[in-house]
Amino acid sequence: MGIMDIYEVELCRRGRWELQDARFVAARDADEAAYKVTGERLHSEGERGKVRLRVRRLGNGSPPPKLFYAA
Repeated sequence: MGIMDIYEVELCRRGRWELQDARFVAARDADEAAYKVTGERLHSEGERGKVRLRVRRLGNGSPPPKLFYAA
């Protein structure tokens, strides 16, 4: 199964981050965390105007949040 971390996943609706609706999931990486929340494979590259969510690994020394875009 591998080592899992806790990720915070925030949805972007109408260009605003929905902080109160953030979800916390256990996953192996940011891609898996995004899939667990949305149920679909999103891309980490795309148009800035189509940002769907951001995923941040919790803990000390965590990298910056990873953005995911609509297809």
